[in-house]
Amino acid sequence: MITRDQYMENSSELHQEYYLQFATESTFQFIRSSIGLNKLRASKDKYFNDIIKHSNGGSGGWIWDSSPCNLQLMREIGEVGEKSLPSKSTRTCVGKAAARKLLSEAE
Repeated sequence: MITRDQYMENSSELHQEYYLQFATESTFQFIRSSIGLNKLRASKDKYFNDIIKHSNGGSGGWIWDSSPCNLQLMREIGEVGEKSLPSKSTRTCVGKAAARKLLSEAE
């Protein structure tokens, strides 16, 4: 487990691993069903920023904002407060970390 403090000390090297620890099976299923491996493979941006599918048919939020995550673990290690919810940017990082893992496993 990587704590928030450890991540902040070395975020450039720990980014993928840090956010991946918050991914759940629901995260991976969300990526498979809402985005799909074909779109991930076709992405020309290493950050998947060219995958802009919105969550309600073309309007509304950025699809990555809806990525499910392990809220309990986030609270335990200090990513979010005890009574807080993860930000959209945190959910995006979790979803993109899960997407990278799915792609690496598929190749």
